[in-house]
Amino acid sequence: MELLQSWLRDSIEFQNPEYLAVIPVAALLLVLGVVVFLIRWRQRPLKTQGSSYPFLGHIKFWFLSIMAMAVLAIAAARPFLVYGGSSFKRGDVDVAVAIDASASMWVKDLGPSRLELVVREVLNLYTQDILTPGDRVALFVFGTTALRQVHMSANAERFIEQVGQLAPPVSLSGDAFPWDSDVAAAFEHIYQSLDNQDRFESGDEEWQPEERSDRLVLLLTDGDFASDNEQLTRLDQALTEFRRRGLVVYPIGVGSRTGVNLDIVLQDYVRGIDFDASLESDLEGLRTRLNTEGLSMFEQRLGGRSFVLDSSGLSSSTFLQSVVDSHRSISFQLIPSEDTQEIWQWIVMAAVMLFVVAILFY
Repeated sequence: MELLQSWLRDSIEFQNPEYLAVIPVAALLLVLGVVVFLIRWRQRPLKTQGSSYPFLGHIKFWFLSIMAMAVLAIAAARPFLVYGGSSFKRGDVDVAVAIDASASMWVKDLGPSRLELVVREVLNLYTQDILTPGDRVALFVFGTTALRQVHMSANAERFIEQVGQLAPPVSLSGDAFPWDSDVAAAFEHIYQSLDNQDRFESGDEEWQPEERSDRLVLLLTDGDFASDNEQLTRLDQALTEFRRRGLVVYPIGVGSRTGVNLDIVLQDYVRGIDFDASLESDLEGLRTRLNTEGLSMFEQRLGGRSFVLDSSGLSSSTFLQSVVDSHRSISFQLIPSEDTQEIWQWIVMAAVMLFVVAILFY
């Protein structure tokens, strides 16, 4: 019975459903007929020899007429069948986007700055419909420290707004954030932030992280990381926590392989106003380039894949589509199509037949 009700809900729709208001009126008239029938049946005289007591008598015309009226009301509502077809539906995903916003990402070795190219690629998640309604996305930005700019949510407008604001600061004075790329801090912040949100959403203080397949991390960076022992140890621990949660990292490396001097980023600033003279001497001789070796390590440790963007003419959209879809679950369900067929004519015929039967047996 439940299957039949579910099929009726999903397969029959009405063009003019306001006519269905007649159905409750017909039901009341039918109840009235039943009450009259019961009263008359209790008050009928005793049956004598030769007498004829039909069970329903002339009241059957009332019943059949009411049924014909209800059927005509259904026909007036113009019911039609909606044909459904079996189809596959992909599940939703959670995407954590981690963007390297350190000073090396301001270098314009590919024409636009590396950071500008990263912003373009990240926005493709929505402009290319890689993420769809129901998907959630979070934004993390890292340099010397890591910051969560957008918590994991389906609010695409908030995410796009925050990504669009990523740019070098107006002034470099007193700002230590851009002068390092602590990827260990970024990874620590990502899994801890996701844990805190999952714990809050579960409402269970005893919540424990578990492995999930519907989440992934997109890391956009030039791979120009610091690599002292302390950071490597923290990174190793963070990657262990990633494996425990099933978090796979997909790096997108941005930049030229030959590299440029890092102090070129100071050309957009005024010495003595936007930065101290000592900063210029600190950056002298330092070079920055696309470091694919560090990105390959994430592939080996977490089983992901990487993409190299070493030309402004390239796009990672196909790569992003592939890795995001690889984390979508696939379910089999009945999805209504646009094919319909009106059935009110058959209901009118049924109402006419009921009315004819009522007349013949009156």
